[in-house]
Amino acid sequence: MDTVSKNRTAKVGEKYSYKYVDIAQIHDYLDSIGMRYYQYIDRIDSDDYIMTVKVDKDGNEGKPLRGCRVVDATLVGVNNPAQQQGSALTYARRYSLLMAFGLATEDDDAQTLSTPKETKEERKATPKQIDILKRNYTGENMTKLLAKNNITQIEDLPMSKASELIDKIFNREVR
Repeated sequence: MDTVSKNRTAKVGEKYSYKYVDIAQIHDYLDSIGMRYYQYIDRIDSDDYIMTVKVDKDGNEGKPLRGCRVVDATLVGVNNPAQQQGSALTYARRYSLLMAFGLATEDDDAQTLSTPKETKEERKATPKQIDILKRNYTGENMTKLLAKNNITQIEDLPMSKASELIDKIFNREVR
């Protein structure tokens, strides 16, 4: 089983924190082995589940794999329902993705397949991400995208933001 490093830390309250793998890192790893995917939400027996579809190097899609149930979450000290739901959705997507591709997070003694330790903000979008964004954001939409992210050229977009935008593109295409 392949492993990925827990590269992000979240703090809950004053005393508790935990490490986790961010979705951008999973994207990077899958891209390095030529795999892609898309995810969507499916309602099954009155609950929402993340569905992951693997796409191989040749563009062949596998059958949808049911992942985590999207739960209603309450974050300590946060009263914004949209933020609570977004956190629950991101959590479900991340762990559904790990399950779909049979990836484990690192243990103290595990070998990792992660890229060198850089912060997510330091990494720039990959050429592949830039290509996808250029095909989907043109003209005024590209100008707005650049302005919203305080950058002058798409190549300066952080990888995490590029991943987020690409997720939105793929989610729009599925619906």
